[in-house]
Amino acid sequence: MIKSSLTYWKASPHFRGAFWKVTSFLCFSAINGIVRYLSQTTEAIGQVPLPAYEIAFFQNLFGLIFLVPWILQNGPESLKTSQPLLQTCRIGLSAVGVVLWYTSLAYMQLAQAVALMFLGPLITAVGARIFLKEGIGRERSFAIIIGFVGGGLISQTTFISGSLSFGALLPVLAATCFSGATLMIRRLTKEDSPQLIVTYLLVFMAPMLFIPTFFYGAMPQMWQWPWLLMMGGLAASAHLCLSNAYASAEVSYLIPYGFTKWFASALIGLAAFGEIPSFWTCFGAFVLMGAIISLSYGELRRKSLQYSV
Repeated sequence: MIKSSLTYWKASPHFRGAFWKVTSFLCFSAINGIVRYLSQTTEAIGQVPLPAYEIAFFQNLFGLIFLVPWILQNGPESLKTSQPLLQTCRIGLSAVGVVLWYTSLAYMQLAQAVALMFLGPLITAVGARIFLKEGIGRERSFAIIIGFVGGGLISQTTFISGSLSFGALLPVLAATCFSGATLMIRRLTKEDSPQLIVTYLLVFMAPMLFIPTFFYGAMPQMWQWPWLLMMGGLAASAHLCLSNAYASAEVSYLIPYGFTKWFASALIGLAAFGEIPSFWTCFGAFVLMGAIISLSYGELRRKSLQYSV
Protein backbone atom coordinates (compact mmCIF):
# COMPACT_ATOMS: atom_id res chain seq x y z
CA MET A 1 0.00 0.00 0.00
CA ILE A 2 2.73 2.45 1.00
CA LYS A 3 4.87 1.49 -2.00
CA SER A 4 1.99 1.99 -4.43
CA SER A 5 1.19 5.36 -2.85
CA LEU A 6 4.79 6.50 -3.26
CA THR A 7 4.78 5.30 -6.87
CA TYR A 8 1.61 7.28 -7.58
CA TRP A 9 3.12 10.34 -5.83
CA LYS A 10 6.17 10.22 -8.14
CA ALA A 11 4.17 9.49 -11.28
CA SER A 12 1.40 12.07 -10.84
CA PRO A 13 2.49 15.72 -10.77
CA HIS A 14 -1.17 16.79 -10.57
CA PHE A 15 -1.66 14.74 -7.39
CA ARG A 16 1.48 16.30 -5.87
CA GLY A 17 0.33 19.76 -6.87
CA ALA A 18 -3.11 19.23 -5.33
CA PHE A 19 -1.61 17.89 -2.09
CA TRP A 20 0.78 20.82 -1.70
CA LYS A 21 -1.94 23.34 -2.58
CA VAL A 22 -4.40 21.98 -0.01
CA THR A 23 -1.69 21.80 2.68
CA SER A 24 -0.63 25.36 1.90
CA PHE A 25 -4.13 26.75 2.24
CA LEU A 26 -4.73 24.89 5.50
CA CYS A 27 -1.68 26.72 6.87
CA PHE A 28 -2.96 30.05 5.51
CA SER A 29 -6.35 29.40 7.13
CA ALA A 30 -4.67 28.88 10.49
CA ILE A 31 -2.78 32.16 10.03
CA ASN A 32 -6.05 33.97 9.30
CA GLY A 33 -7.52 32.59 12.50
CA ILE A 34 -4.53 33.80 14.52
CA VAL A 35 -4.75 37.31 13.01
CA ARG A 36 -8.45 37.42 13.87
CA TYR A 37 -7.71 36.19 17.39
CA LEU A 38 -4.98 38.76 18.01
CA SER A 39 -7.27 41.58 16.88
CA GLN A 40 -10.37 40.50 18.80
CA THR A 41 -8.61 39.45 22.02
CA THR A 42 -6.54 42.63 22.24
CA GLU A 43 -9.64 44.78 21.82
CA ALA A 44 -11.54 42.65 24.34
CA ILE A 45 -9.01 43.46 27.08
CA GLY A 46 -9.17 47.17 26.26
CA GLN A 47 -5.84 47.55 24.44
CA VAL A 48 -4.89 48.73 20.97
CA PRO A 49 -4.48 45.78 18.56
CA LEU A 50 -1.29 45.36 16.56
CA PRO A 51 -1.45 47.01 13.11
CA ALA A 52 -1.63 44.71 10.09
CA TYR A 53 1.80 45.73 8.83
CA GLU A 54 3.38 44.94 12.21
CA ILE A 55 1.78 41.49 12.37
CA ALA A 56 3.02 40.81 8.82
CA PHE A 57 6.52 42.05 9.73
CA PHE A 58 6.95 39.68 12.68
CA GLN A 59 5.36 36.84 10.74
CA ASN A 60 7.97 37.17 8.00
CA LEU A 61 10.79 37.74 10.47
CA PHE A 62 9.98 34.58 12.41
CA GLY A 63 9.23 32.69 9.22
CA LEU A 64 12.78 33.34 8.10
CA ILE A 65 14.07 31.61 11.23
CA PHE A 66 12.55 28.33 10.05
CA LEU A 67 14.47 28.61 6.75
CA VAL A 68 17.88 29.36 8.31
CA PRO A 69 18.89 25.64 8.37
CA TRP A 70 18.27 25.41 4.62
CA ILE A 71 20.32 28.56 3.99
CA LEU A 72 23.23 27.33 6.13
CA GLN A 73 23.16 23.91 4.52
CA ASN A 74 23.27 25.21 0.94
CA GLY A 75 25.52 28.25 1.50
CA PRO A 76 25.40 31.76 -0.01
CA GLU A 77 25.33 30.35 -3.55
CA SER A 78 21.83 29.05 -2.92
CA LEU A 79 20.54 32.63 -2.61
CA LYS A 80 21.40 33.60 -6.18
CA THR A 81 18.40 34.19 -8.43
CA SER A 82 18.32 34.49 -12.19
CA GLN A 83 15.36 36.89 -12.11
CA PRO A 84 15.98 39.60 -9.50
CA LEU A 85 13.52 42.08 -11.03
CA LEU A 86 10.68 39.56 -11.07
CA GLN A 87 11.50 38.60 -7.49
CA THR A 88 11.35 42.27 -6.45
CA CYS A 89 7.99 42.86 -8.11
CA ARG A 90 6.55 39.73 -6.54
CA ILE A 91 7.77 40.69 -3.07
CA GLY A 92 6.32 44.19 -3.39
CA LEU A 93 2.92 42.89 -4.50
CA SER A 94 2.92 40.29 -1.74
CA ALA A 95 3.76 42.87 0.94
CA VAL A 96 0.92 45.18 -0.11
CA GLY A 97 -1.46 42.24 -0.43
CA VAL A 98 -0.68 40.90 3.05
CA VAL A 99 -1.26 44.29 4.71
CA LEU A 100 -4.57 44.77 2.89
CA TRP A 101 -5.64 41.24 3.72
CA TYR A 102 -4.83 41.39 7.43
CA THR A 103 -6.58 44.75 7.67
CA SER A 104 -9.72 43.28 6.10
CA LEU A 105 -9.92 40.59 8.79
CA ALA A 106 -10.71 43.30 11.34
CA TYR A 107 -13.78 44.40 9.35
CA MET A 108 -15.58 41.16 8.45
CA GLN A 109 -16.03 37.49 9.22
CA LEU A 110 -13.37 35.01 8.15
CA ALA A 111 -15.70 33.17 5.76
CA GLN A 112 -16.85 36.39 4.11
CA ALA A 113 -13.35 37.83 3.70
CA VAL A 114 -11.91 34.58 2.32
CA ALA A 115 -14.80 34.20 -0.12
CA LEU A 116 -14.15 37.67 -1.55
CA MET A 117 -10.51 36.68 -2.04
CA PHE A 118 -11.71 34.17 -4.64
CA LEU A 119 -12.30 37.10 -6.99
CA GLY A 120 -8.54 36.98 -7.60
CA PRO A 121 -8.59 34.52 -10.54
CA LEU A 122 -11.39 36.47 -12.21
CA ILE A 123 -9.47 39.73 -11.80
CA THR A 124 -6.42 38.01 -13.28
CA ALA A 125 -8.41 36.92 -16.34
CA VAL A 126 -9.73 40.46 -16.88
CA GLY A 127 -6.25 41.92 -16.43
CA ALA A 128 -4.82 39.46 -18.95
CA ARG A 129 -7.43 40.62 -21.46
CA ILE A 130 -6.70 44.32 -20.87
CA PHE A 131 -2.91 44.31 -20.52
CA LEU A 132 -1.83 41.16 -22.37
CA LYS A 133 -4.54 41.21 -25.05
CA GLU A 134 -5.47 37.59 -24.31
CA GLY A 135 -8.75 36.35 -25.70
CA ILE A 136 -11.56 35.52 -23.28
CA GLY A 137 -14.44 34.19 -25.36
CA ARG A 138 -18.11 33.81 -24.48
CA GLU A 139 -17.71 30.92 -22.03
CA ARG A 140 -14.99 32.62 -19.99
CA SER A 141 -16.80 35.98 -20.13
CA PHE A 142 -19.96 34.38 -18.76
CA ALA A 143 -17.98 32.69 -15.97
CA ILE A 144 -16.32 35.99 -15.04
CA ILE A 145 -19.65 37.85 -14.94
CA ILE A 146 -21.24 35.14 -12.77
CA GLY A 147 -18.20 35.22 -10.49
CA PHE A 148 -18.47 38.96 -9.91
CA VAL A 149 -22.20 38.55 -9.20
CA GLY A 150 -21.20 36.03 -6.54
CA GLY A 151 -18.77 38.58 -5.13
CA GLY A 152 -21.59 41.11 -4.92
CA LEU A 153 -23.75 38.64 -3.02
CA ILE A 154 -20.94 37.89 -0.58
CA SER A 155 -20.31 41.55 0.20
CA GLN A 156 -24.08 42.02 0.57
CA THR A 157 -24.08 45.12 -1.59
CA THR A 158 -26.99 46.21 -3.79
CA PHE A 159 -26.77 47.02 -7.46
CA ILE A 160 -29.35 49.75 -6.90
CA SER A 161 -27.16 51.83 -4.60
CA GLY A 162 -23.97 50.78 -6.35
CA SER A 163 -22.02 51.24 -3.14
CA LEU A 164 -19.26 49.05 -1.73
CA SER A 165 -18.16 49.15 1.89
CA PHE A 166 -14.54 49.88 2.71
CA GLY A 167 -14.13 46.49 4.35
CA ALA A 168 -15.42 44.66 1.26
CA LEU A 169 -12.90 46.39 -1.00
CA LEU A 170 -9.86 45.37 1.06
CA PRO A 171 -9.92 41.61 0.29
CA VAL A 172 -10.65 42.36 -3.36
CA LEU A 173 -7.59 44.62 -3.58
CA ALA A 174 -5.55 42.02 -1.71
CA ALA A 175 -6.73 39.34 -4.14
CA THR A 176 -5.52 41.48 -7.04
CA CYS A 177 -2.04 41.71 -5.51
CA PHE A 178 -1.87 37.98 -4.73
CA SER A 179 -3.01 37.06 -8.25
CA GLY A 180 -0.13 38.99 -9.75
CA ALA A 181 2.30 37.37 -7.30
CA THR A 182 0.94 33.91 -8.13
CA LEU A 183 1.62 34.33 -11.85
CA MET A 184 5.14 35.44 -11.03
CA ILE A 185 5.70 32.35 -8.86
CA ARG A 186 4.79 30.14 -11.81
CA ARG A 187 7.42 31.91 -13.91
CA LEU A 188 10.04 31.82 -11.14
CA THR A 189 9.71 28.08 -10.47
CA LYS A 190 11.09 27.36 -13.94
CA GLU A 191 14.58 28.43 -12.80
CA ASP A 192 14.53 29.03 -9.02
CA SER A 193 13.85 26.42 -6.32
CA PRO A 194 10.77 26.68 -4.07
CA GLN A 195 13.06 27.23 -1.05
CA LEU A 196 14.77 30.16 -2.79
CA ILE A 197 11.46 31.74 -3.76
CA VAL A 198 10.17 31.57 -0.19
CA THR A 199 13.48 32.77 1.29
CA TYR A 200 13.50 35.86 -0.93
CA LEU A 201 9.92 36.63 0.07
CA LEU A 202 10.62 36.41 3.80
CA VAL A 203 14.03 38.11 3.67
CA PHE A 204 13.04 41.15 1.64
CA MET A 205 9.42 41.58 2.71
CA ALA A 206 10.49 42.08 6.33
CA PRO A 207 12.59 45.22 5.58
CA MET A 208 9.68 46.69 3.60
CA LEU A 209 7.33 46.21 6.54
CA PHE A 210 9.93 47.22 9.14
CA ILE A 211 9.76 50.90 8.17
CA PRO A 212 6.10 51.47 9.17
CA THR A 213 6.53 49.10 12.13
CA PHE A 214 9.50 51.10 13.46
CA PHE A 215 7.81 54.48 13.16
CA TYR A 216 4.18 53.65 13.93
CA GLY A 217 4.11 50.20 15.56
CA ALA A 218 4.02 49.20 19.23
CA MET A 219 5.96 46.50 21.05
CA PRO A 220 3.93 43.26 21.19
CA GLN A 221 2.93 42.02 24.63
CA MET A 222 4.29 38.82 26.15
CA TRP A 223 1.18 36.76 25.36
CA GLN A 224 1.32 37.81 21.69
CA TRP A 225 4.88 36.60 20.99
CA PRO A 226 4.06 32.84 20.86
CA TRP A 227 1.27 33.51 18.39
CA LEU A 228 3.54 35.61 16.18
CA LEU A 229 6.19 32.87 16.28
CA MET A 230 3.58 30.28 15.33
CA MET A 231 2.51 32.48 12.43
CA GLY A 232 6.11 32.53 11.22
CA GLY A 233 6.29 28.74 11.13
CA LEU A 234 2.94 28.47 9.40
CA ALA A 235 3.92 31.15 6.86
CA ALA A 236 7.18 29.40 5.97
CA SER A 237 5.36 26.08 5.59
CA ALA A 238 2.51 27.61 3.58
CA HIS A 239 4.79 29.38 1.09
CA LEU A 240 7.00 26.31 0.67
CA CYS A 241 3.97 24.13 -0.03
CA LEU A 242 2.54 26.71 -2.44
CA SER A 243 5.80 26.99 -4.38
CA ASN A 244 6.00 23.18 -4.58
CA ALA A 245 2.41 23.10 -5.84
CA TYR A 246 3.05 25.55 -8.67
CA ALA A 247 6.27 23.72 -9.54
CA SER A 248 4.28 20.47 -9.87
CA ALA A 249 1.14 21.47 -11.78
CA GLU A 250 -0.45 24.25 -13.81
CA VAL A 251 -1.99 27.25 -12.05
CA SER A 252 -5.36 26.74 -13.79
CA TYR A 253 -5.53 23.12 -12.61
CA LEU A 254 -4.75 24.02 -9.00
CA ILE A 255 -7.25 26.90 -8.65
CA PRO A 256 -10.22 24.78 -7.43
CA TYR A 257 -8.12 23.28 -4.62
CA GLY A 258 -7.79 26.76 -3.16
CA PHE A 259 -11.41 26.45 -2.00
CA THR A 260 -9.99 24.49 0.93
CA LYS A 261 -9.23 27.86 2.49
CA TRP A 262 -12.90 28.90 2.55
CA PHE A 263 -14.16 25.74 4.25
CA ALA A 264 -11.28 25.70 6.74
CA SER A 265 -11.71 29.41 7.53
CA ALA A 266 -15.46 29.02 7.95
CA LEU A 267 -14.88 26.19 10.45
CA ILE A 268 -12.27 28.23 12.33
CA GLY A 269 -14.59 31.24 12.44
CA LEU A 270 -17.45 29.10 13.73
CA ALA A 271 -15.44 27.13 16.30
CA ALA A 272 -13.19 29.89 17.63
CA PHE A 273 -15.27 33.05 17.27
CA GLY A 274 -18.87 31.88 16.94
CA GLU A 275 -19.11 33.40 13.43
CA ILE A 276 -22.01 31.91 11.50
CA PRO A 277 -21.79 32.81 7.79
CA SER A 278 -24.95 34.38 6.42
CA PHE A 279 -27.02 32.75 3.69
CA TRP A 280 -25.78 35.29 1.13
CA THR A 281 -22.15 34.69 2.08
CA CYS A 282 -22.52 30.94 1.58
CA PHE A 283 -24.62 31.25 -1.57
CA GLY A 284 -22.29 33.85 -3.09
CA ALA A 285 -19.24 31.75 -2.19
CA PHE A 286 -20.60 28.70 -4.02
CA VAL A 287 -21.60 30.82 -7.02
CA LEU A 288 -18.08 32.22 -7.11
CA MET A 289 -16.52 28.77 -6.72
CA GLY A 290 -18.59 27.45 -9.60
CA ALA A 291 -17.50 30.33 -11.81
CA ILE A 292 -13.83 29.75 -11.00
CA ILE A 293 -14.10 26.00 -11.65
CA SER A 294 -15.73 26.72 -15.01
CA LEU A 295 -13.04 29.27 -15.82
CA SER A 296 -10.12 27.03 -14.82
CA TYR A 297 -11.32 23.90 -16.57
CA GLY A 298 -12.22 25.92 -19.64
CA GLU A 299 -8.60 27.04 -19.66
CA LEU A 300 -7.43 23.41 -19.38
CA ARG A 301 -9.62 22.40 -22.33
CA ARG A 302 -8.29 25.29 -24.38
CA LYS A 303 -4.69 24.26 -23.72
CA SER A 304 -5.40 20.59 -24.49
CA LEU A 305 -6.88 21.60 -27.85
CA GLN A 306 -3.80 23.68 -28.62
CA TYR A 307 -1.48 20.75 -27.87
CA SER A 308 -3.57 18.35 -29.97
CA VAL A 309 -3.35 20.53 -33.07
